[in-house]
Amino acid sequence: MSKTILITGAASGFGKIAAFDLAKKGHKVIATAQGYPQMSDLIRDAKEQGIFLKIAIGALATFF
Repeated sequence: MSKTILITGAASGFGKIAAFDLAKKGHKVIATAQGYPQMSDLIRDAKEQGIFLKIAIGALATFF
């Protein structure tokens, strides 16, 4: 069963690994980070690996 999962701090480290792993398993992943410079590597790596992520850039509080 596919779930929608929000991952904060997805630009690097554990957050990035979790986002990629969960997306590869078929879940819908919303990846967030503080700004574009932090997310540019994540976006590039996801494209290279054929991984689809929804990207939300900015402070999480602005989305809710």
